[in-house]
Order: sequence, then C-alpha cells, then structure tokens
Amino acid sequence: MKKLLNHRSLRNRVARCVSVFVAAALVTGCVSINRLREAQDAFNQAAAAENAVRIDATPAEATASLTSISSGYASALLSLNKISSGDEQSLQSDGLWGTALTLKALCQWRLGQYSAALSNAEVAQEFATNQIYPRDQALLIALPGLIKTDQAYTKILGGAPFADVEALLVGPMGAVSDLQKARASVDKNHPVHVYLIQAQLAIYRNYTVAEDRLNHQATVPANSPARANAVSQLAELNDLLKKQKADGPSRQLVTYWAYLCGLGPPAP
Repeated sequence: MKKLLNHRSLRNRVARCVSVFVAAALVTGCVSINRLREAQDAFNQAAAAENAVRIDATPAEATASLTSISSGYASALLSLNKISSGDEQSLQSDGLWGTALTLKALCQWRLGQYSAALSNAEVAQEFATNQIYPRDQALLIALPGLIKTDQAYTKILGGAPFADVEALLVGPMGAVSDLQKARASVDKNHPVHVYLIQAQLAIYRNYTVAEDRLNHQATVPANSPARANAVSQLAELNDLLKKQKADGPSRQLVTYWAYLCGLGPPAP
C-alpha cells in the first residue's frame, strides 16, 4: 500500500506540470476568449490543488481533495462546453481554437472521460493543426499514453494479470512508446520535454508497483529493458535541466525521481 500512496503523490506532481503548458496569453473582452480564460483558470487551479495531495495526507483529506479537484476540472470543461459555434469561429479567427480543443481534451482526460478526450484530440489534430502550439501538439500525441497510464493503475488496483499491465505500460504499443512519439514531435530542447520525461518516469513507477503487487517481485530485475529505459530517461531529464540552467528546486526533480523509481542518480 505504501507504494500506491507514493504513486498518488507522483500523479499529482505530473498533473501539476500540465498547467504550465496549456496557458496562453488571452485578451479579455470577447465572450469566447473569456470562456477560454475561465476554463484555463479553473484547470490550472485544479492542477495546483491536485499537486497539494501528499503522501502523508489522511484518507479523509485525500478524498475531500480529490472531490474538489474533480470539481475544478469539471468547471473548466463546463466553460469550454459553453462555447457556441459563433464563439468557435471567433476563436478560430484569433488563432485560439487549437488551444481550446487541447484544453478540452486534457480536462476530459483528468475526469476519466477517455473516449471523449481522444476524440477531441483527433479533432484538434485534424482541423486545427495550424493553431496548435508545439507544446500542445506534443501533449495531444502523448494523450493516449497518459490515458494508458491511468488505465494500467486502475488494473493494478483491481489485481489484473501482470502481463496486461506490462503491455499497457512498457509494451511495444504501450504508454512509454506513446510518450516517446510525443517527444519526437518537438525540438529536443523544448521545455515540454521536462513534463514528458517525468510522465515516462511515472509510467516506470507504475511498472514497479505492478511488479510488486501483481508479479510479487520487490524490485524490477536489473536487466529489465524497462529499467534501462528509465535510467536513460532520468539522465535525459538531468541533462535537460542543466541546459536550461534550472534552479535548485527544479534540479531536485532528478533526485526525486531517482528515489521514487529506485534508480541510481545520473552522473553529475
């Protein structure tokens, strides 16, 4: 159970990172833009609140927090659903329709509306390609993997066969592969990699929980390809933060993930 509580905190930290990437500079005045701003504010507040749920939270505190968090994402989605066809045209004219669709897909993901999230991601990629920032494009490509990560965690809690969880997480068509495609879609030094790499490490963390809970292995074997990939991803995160001249707290992410995933720290 200790591993599962750690994982909950991990999911919160990853969720918080998303809020950084959906923000856009919006000018108030137009109803459609105001709706989008309302949605962004609600989404970011929910993501920040989700991050506040820590390992040492009591079950009652966690339950109350999760209820509030879900309400925040639902509020964001409600604002987006109020955007009319006329508002849509206005957002298209302002180059913000892609942002709205991306945010809607992310809200639906956080609310567990996976089919709707994937559908909106497809619409955004097909009809708003010229209005999607590289960061948002990467998140849309990553979305199937983020969903698979959640689905795998649910399977772990339900005691599903280890092979099923393993396929969802680290299989050829699994979450790690989806996230790698997302990373390949943007420049190697783009800041979104900080989020995407952490999402990959979160997948590996899920994998360690599955090994423990379902495969009755306390640790992932040293020769596991999944472990080798995680070690490489940790080193990439370390290098990327160095290049970005990240501050102390940001650099501590490397130590955090090394500890949480049971990986040795990368070379200084």
